[in-house]
Amino acid sequence: MSNAHKKTIINVLILYLTSTLLLLGVLVYGYYHYYQEQEQLRYQTNMKANAKKLHVKLQEIHNTLATKASYPQCKGVQSAIYDRDKNLLHSTLHTQLSHWDREFFQKNGYFYLVYEVTPYYMGAAFIVIEQKAPKFLDSISTTAIALVVVIVIVLLATSIFLAKLILKPLRDNLKLLNQFIRDTTHELNTPVATILTNIELLKALPIEPKVQTKIDRIKIGALSISNIYDDLVFLLLHHQTSVQNENLLLSGIIKERLGYFDILFRAKSLRVVYEPHNEFEVNMDRKKLIRLIDNILSNAIKYTQVATTITISLHNNRLSIADEGGGMTQEEIGKIFERYTRFNTSQGGFGLGYNIIYNIAKEYNIAITIDSKVGEGTCVILDF
Repeated sequence: MSNAHKKTIINVLILYLTSTLLLLGVLVYGYYHYYQEQEQLRYQTNMKANAKKLHVKLQEIHNTLATKASYPQCKGVQSAIYDRDKNLLHSTLHTQLSHWDREFFQKNGYFYLVYEVTPYYMGAAFIVIEQKAPKFLDSISTTAIALVVVIVIVLLATSIFLAKLILKPLRDNLKLLNQFIRDTTHELNTPVATILTNIELLKALPIEPKVQTKIDRIKIGALSISNIYDDLVFLLLHHQTSVQNENLLLSGIIKERLGYFDILFRAKSLRVVYEPHNEFEVNMDRKKLIRLIDNILSNAIKYTQVATTITISLHNNRLSIADEGGGMTQEEIGKIFERYTRFNTSQGGFGLGYNIIYNIAKEYNIAITIDSKVGEGTCVILDF
């Protein structure tokens, strides 16, 4: 699975799960509070009935004028009576209440109901009923959370399956397209190599200047196709080829590539200044190092002005390649490493060069700096 597919699936999962969790959160929150209110209403009704029973018993005691009457109790119910100034007269409560501002409330794990009575039997103006709050109201939170976790797991599995199912046709089409490009680039290599080989053989023959000019143009076109081929092979097959890192003298590779691009330099009358202040080795795969340098040189040749200078410098493990082209804005520099990005459509190419440069540099922890000014040119700096 490609990074693009993984990124798409992750984005779909985030969007799907976020919206679903928000909906579930609202539903669970609403259900919890609704159930809590219903349970509290049920307890409140039951406790009010007990308060009425206690009031009746107080009335009976009051009417009998019993001097040794004991405080009436209901089985499983704790209660207290207060006078109209809220002074405690008698209590079997676990927690004594000194004040209250609501008829029904919860405190220290108990429900309390305040029932105001008239007339005042035995001086009682308020009857307070206490009943232990059920643990079920706490366990319902745990149950709701567990239910949400199960639902999220199911949704996660379902969303991954759906995302893969939806992306399968696209993935299959991309696979076919990539296979077509691989086959095409493979078939492209043979004729290009044949053209370049025969051009080299023609050097041994006496050729008129006009004919030589035409041959040079053919070679330039063949080199351009060869570079595109190498870039496509790198993008499509680099993860399938083995990496063979070795210590390479960077100055030697640069001289080799300057010779390779010599005909392109001459075609635009470019002056190449090579300044190897010091030589150093880099531990890299040879093919990847060549792709790195070739793409920088190719861009410098492509976008610089005719009859200008390209300066290549080696100094303190740093390679810099500067041209005198049109330059780039800061906004363009910020987007330059994106694949298929092109700012000058008058030049050929697919916008792959800087993306390849970025990927190789990232693989080998090479720091890239792009110093560019509009109208002055661009300098690409690699710190190895």
